[in-house]
Amino acid sequence: MDDEIPFKEASAGQQATALLNVLLNQDGFPLIIDQPEDDIDNRAIEKIITNLWGSKKKRQIIISSHNANLVVNGDSELIICCDYKEINQQTKGHIKYEGSIDRKEIRNEITSIMEGGERAFKLRKEKYGF
Repeated sequence: MDDEIPFKEASAGQQATALLNVLLNQDGFPLIIDQPEDDIDNRAIEKIITNLWGSKKKRQIIISSHNANLVVNGDSELIICCDYKEINQQTKGHIKYEGSIDRKEIRNEITSIMEGGERAFKLRKEKYGF
């Protein structure tokens, strides 16, 4: 195929996407993924979300993410929102909220942290007309 490239010549995002898709299509032990959005563009994230839906039926998946699309569209069953114990101390944290997206606190946290705040969310909503 013309669109195939050797793995070692692929960008970091292409490599991460390929590896995630392989891992998500396997059965087995729980899979822990730390911030997959770091190297992956939003179009690839949407494809990964589709794979997540099927993979969740075969294994437990734990994802650490700041990407609202992964959290919301990935149909997260349990969302854990963390915070720092002290403002300037990034090494000591605690669980601020946990639960499903049905909880108001969780939705507020998703809007605030992951979407850049309610104002930013509303501006995007108006700009794109939905």
